Amino acid sequence: MSEKYLTDFSSWINQTAQLLREHRWHEIDVPNLIEAVEDLGKSERRGITSQLTRLLPHLLKWQYQPQRRSDSWLDSITDARTQIILPLFCHLGREKSDQNC
Repeated sequence: MSEKYLTDFSSWINQTAQLLREHRWHEIDVPNLIEAVEDLGKSERRGITSQLTRLLPHLLKWQYQPQRRSDSWLDSITDARTQIILPLFCHLGREKSDQNC
């Protein structure tokens, strides 16, 4: 199953999830599962950092340049906030039934 991790990650994820559900511990590719979980955490942090980097300048402009406010700034602020909040709620398990999580 280690080769599938490198060649068909999506299939590997689905197979690993199925093995976990069925408690087939001895068949799980543990080293690659650990790597995938660690990478997931890094990816979420990078995503949130990226959205904060986009959000903060728009908030500063909104606050200190009110005469230049635009719908595009507001759209960007709203979208960045959503992109920050959604993964946090999903991670906390509050929205697991939501298809976006």
